[in-house]
Amino acid sequence: MFRGCLCSEESDPGHSVFQIIQQAGQVWFPDSAYKTAQAIQDFNREKLPLMIFANWRGFSGGMKDMYDQVLKFGAYIVDGLRKYKQPILVYIPPCAELRGGSWAVMDASINPLCIEIYADKDSRASVLEPEGTVEIKYRKKDLVKTMRRIDPIYKKLVEQLGMSELSDKHRKELEGQLKAREDLLLPVYHQVAVQFADLHDKPSRMLEKGAISDILDWKTARTFLYWRLRRLLLEDQVKQEVLQACSNLSHVHVQSMLRRWFMEMEGAVKVSLGQR
Repeated sequence: MFRGCLCSEESDPGHSVFQIIQQAGQVWFPDSAYKTAQAIQDFNREKLPLMIFANWRGFSGGMKDMYDQVLKFGAYIVDGLRKYKQPILVYIPPCAELRGGSWAVMDASINPLCIEIYADKDSRASVLEPEGTVEIKYRKKDLVKTMRRIDPIYKKLVEQLGMSELSDKHRKELEGQLKAREDLLLPVYHQVAVQFADLHDKPSRMLEKGAISDILDWKTARTFLYWRLRRLLLEDQVKQEVLQACSNLSHVHVQSMLRRWFMEMEGAVKVSLGQR
């Protein structure tokens, strides 16, 4: 997916030259990152809750983008989220991805009091895609080590090559068989490694690591996010009233007070459901 930017350069007062610049979709460029940061700051100034449907593959890292301060405008996004005072709900929709620097700037740890991240069961999120993870963490030498450990034929050929009484002819034959076996198994082992890396990309892994708050189904996501946002706004209203009465309380203290009051009124079952 590409989106076009229309720019103009004035060569003289009476003549303008228009140039269309193609920009890939799902990528933050300096201009789009700056617009995102501006929108976040405007919403915060207007004291509005923020809901983000996240589907980005990262920031553009070309030389021109670096010259145009893409890192600076990316940092503006982080600053805007860090200073946000209202609830922020981030949702990764079905078949959407959150990669690279975009995963870093959407991290809930930037503003743990306000940011909550949810993901659809069919979404993916990690700094690297599975293929890229394998290229860095499980290269050919690692695949060969795995073959030597678990493939009986490869293991036997290696043991035979280790014998000292082999003739040069027999050794070359064994080396050829070993190379043929390696060429046969490498694509299979690579694909298995990619599938294994893909397991770390899934929402279940994100939830296990605490990177997201919950896994949502697209059919019920709208209802869930509506009621979750409504609850957070009501909680914030009660917190403000508590802080007005006793301003020296911390957020953790106020949160525990709300949980205790809710438990006394509704019981432990509803409290556990409400914490989602």
